[in-house]
Amino acid sequence: MNIITRAFFDICRLRLGPQDLPASRTLLILTLVVYTLISLIQSLIQISLAKALLSSVIDTGLLIVLIGSLLYITSRSTRITQTITALAGINVLFGIPMIPLVFMIGQKGLSNNQADLLVLLLFVLVIWNFIVYAHILRNSLEVPMFASFALTIFISILTFSVLNQIIPMVK
Repeated sequence: MNIITRAFFDICRLRLGPQDLPASRTLLILTLVVYTLISLIQSLIQISLAKALLSSVIDTGLLIVLIGSLLYITSRSTRITQTITALAGINVLFGIPMIPLVFMIGQKGLSNNQADLLVLLLFVLVIWNFIVYAHILRNSLEVPMFASFALTIFISILTFSVLNQIIPMVK
């Protein structure tokens, strides 16, 4: 496993923060491209290709604009590259196992126990994703964990609301 991948895993284990990643535009762009692809695959489970493509591009754009703006208005603009890289990277790591879970949850013929287990696994992944997201914001903004978790929830709701207004996710 290369050093960068290990760093993303260590961020997910709350052992490192975004400051431990290189401030590299190349890494930022690469991470955002992979994040967009994972978002596209996740969206394809529920919506058409055209809508999924639009959704994934908007989602990535919102990540850049919201986090970039938040760091800029708090006078921490030097942390934008590392923070967005960290957030996109951990969302890739969480997104990969979420894809089969969401797909399997949508399948017909599952017993209640199977469906319940899949939903529980997805719930645990989402909560852990929120905790890691908040951990990254806490390090970047130098705020208490409670404040960064509240920001994480706010950003997630805002992103979902914007996406749902532009591209309703219900078929």
